[in-house]
Amino acid sequence: MKKAVIIGAGPAGLAAADMLAGAGVDAVVLEKDNCAGGLSRTVTYKGYYFDIGGHRFYTKNNTVLSWWQGLLGRDLKVVSRRSRIYYKQGFFMYPLTLASIFSRIGLAASVSILLSYVRSRIFKGSDESGYEQWLINRFGRKLYDIFFKDYTHKVWGLLPVRLSSDVGKQRIKGLSLYEAVRNACNRGRGNITATLIREFYYPRLGAGMVYDAAARRIQQKNGKMLFGHEVVLVRHDGARIISVVCKDARTGRTSEAAGTDFCSSMPLTQLVSLLEPAPPRPVLDACRRLRYRSIVMVNCIVSLPSVFPDNWIYINSPHVIVARIQNFKNWSADMVPDSRMTSLAMEYFCDEGDMFWSMSDRALLELAAGELEALKLCARADVADGCVVRQAKAYPVYEKGYGAQLDIVSGYVKNFANLHCIGRYGTFCYNNMDHSVMSGFLAAQKILGYPPGESPAKPEALDD
Repeated sequence: MKKAVIIGAGPAGLAAADMLAGAGVDAVVLEKDNCAGGLSRTVTYKGYYFDIGGHRFYTKNNTVLSWWQGLLGRDLKVVSRRSRIYYKQGFFMYPLTLASIFSRIGLAASVSILLSYVRSRIFKGSDESGYEQWLINRFGRKLYDIFFKDYTHKVWGLLPVRLSSDVGKQRIKGLSLYEAVRNACNRGRGNITATLIREFYYPRLGAGMVYDAAARRIQQKNGKMLFGHEVVLVRHDGARIISVVCKDARTGRTSEAAGTDFCSSMPLTQLVSLLEPAPPRPVLDACRRLRYRSIVMVNCIVSLPSVFPDNWIYINSPHVIVARIQNFKNWSADMVPDSRMTSLAMEYFCDEGDMFWSMSDRALLELAAGELEALKLCARADVADGCVVRQAKAYPVYEKGYGAQLDIVSGYVKNFANLHCIGRYGTFCYNNMDHSVMSGFLAAQKILGYPPGESPAKPEALDD
């Protein structure tokens, strides 16, 4: 009899547990938080629903889409996408439209951008290992300086020259100035890159609604969901994982969960640090060189029925710290209990434990209110209430040279035949939500022993 222990109740862990429990495997999910969803969870405050960032439900994989739809049915709505870039006290439509470019930048600057792009194509840099050159080759130096350089520094705390081009390959694969303008002229028809899609699915009460439903279904299939249980030790014999030790946040007691198979969606670096016996020194050294970027969500309740018409806006301005603003009322009106109010989520990127991370909630709410006023989106006094959510290790940092360190760590972890690292955290991969779900399915298939090509969840094309 197989017993699967799944660490983490995010999209990947829940997908694996759902398939395993459905196949009759004794499955237990250990989650340190008190709810399901992980980075894709939804928090509530006085009846308002806030995601940890925006989570579009979009995929080219029918297996993943069917799973989402099967969990929510009619509560999974189709949402029209609208987003813009704030730059020099004006807004540019994103995906790009010719009208937005000409009206906001002007003819002379638009021609300069075009010439810069042509130059980048003629004198294309051959070394695309760095994110800066990767961007310049696809957008030209001028557009890179305007839209990418400062925003990238806000998000990652590093200039693009210090980042690996894997950032672009993972998140905006297939996108360039040519493709963006072609998409604008074509109005999104045909096979387009995921970052340019014009509509997506979204749960009526936030992304966490899907994963709460998955947790309930796992329990209905006799799977176990243990919330508030943090894994503090992972025991092994050099070839296989034997058990994990977890701590109950409510009682403070520890317990041990043995199993035949283990799926881990906790941060890869954390998993390695918890192994007993400890890994060799070179593995631990490589692990320490891998970093994650954290995010602070300052959720504001604004005393206005409408603030801006977008789902979200990117803030490309050095005069404020906020990088992106979500307008959850425009994702789903049901996330705001009072139609006279609007809920905004201000996204601030930082490093866990730094000065910004350690600011008090009150100071962060005051900062967010001031920045909303500075951006002329609303008055400081319009921010009536709010709450703060800190999410550690939200994004793996693809700093130059990270690949060699990741190879060392991943190579060591692969020695454990019954361990499957899944999801964004577990694989140290800045992927999309559907990739995480599919990684959970594929891990479950391996545990169930499905021969290649005969599994119930075939890995069809995922989004770009």
